Amino acid sequence: MDIDLNIRTGTRAKIFVEAVKRFELNTQPNWSLRFNSGFMTVVGLDARHYLPIDRRSILAFRLAGATTFGSERILYYLGGVDNWIFPKFNDNIPVPQNEDFAYQTLAANVRGFKQNIRNGSSYALFNAELRVPIFKYFSNKPVVSNFWRNFQLTGFFDAGTAWQGSSPFSGTNPLNIIYLYNPPTVTVKVNYFRDPLVVGYGVGVRTLLFGMYLRADYGWGIETRVVQKPILHIALGTDF
Repeated sequence: MDIDLNIRTGTRAKIFVEAVKRFELNTQPNWSLRFNSGFMTVVGLDARHYLPIDRRSILAFRLAGATTFGSERILYYLGGVDNWIFPKFNDNIPVPQNEDFAYQTLAANVRGFKQNIRNGSSYALFNAELRVPIFKYFSNKPVVSNFWRNFQLTGFFDAGTAWQGSSPFSGTNPLNIIYLYNPPTVTVKVNYFRDPLVVGYGVGVRTLLFGMYLRADYGWGIETRVVQKPILHIALGTDF
């Protein structure tokens, strides 16, 4: 049930299965329909629970994940937020090679990181957020202004991973492998450890501005037990 804008109670969840088969349809000069040889299956989950603290504030939780399999797959880029106005991409994380990725998409939110802090054909993430409409505590009368009535202070915690293969902890995970080339004859394979799980935490604000719901989150990321420099995420849209 919606108590107010971006303030809900209850539980909602969806489990989905998708099957994708690409094809080519031509109408000129002759009509023809040809199915491509590849095939893709997607299985996913998105579950959310909203726990009231009092009549105004809530704790919101989200558990999400998906995996793709078949001759064609989706490459998930973990990190950042949905509808990020000024998105940033991490070019330092290697992308799996020699894989038939038919599509690419984002797996969000993991605040405190750029997009592509982890990647692969599977992902899992957890979000927790405290939402406090702070100005509603200062007055017993209804707040008239949309800006102040919908203004929320938030604290958040995100954790997630994305991987290629059967497990994010596999030693053959492409995340931990880099190839160095020195043409024409020398190729060096370097193995090292990156923790597949990344964590982000921080604070943010929410409000309605010029008819658009604006989110601003300032987050610190923890990668392989090292706290990263904070990142400001400015995005549009309600919920996570």
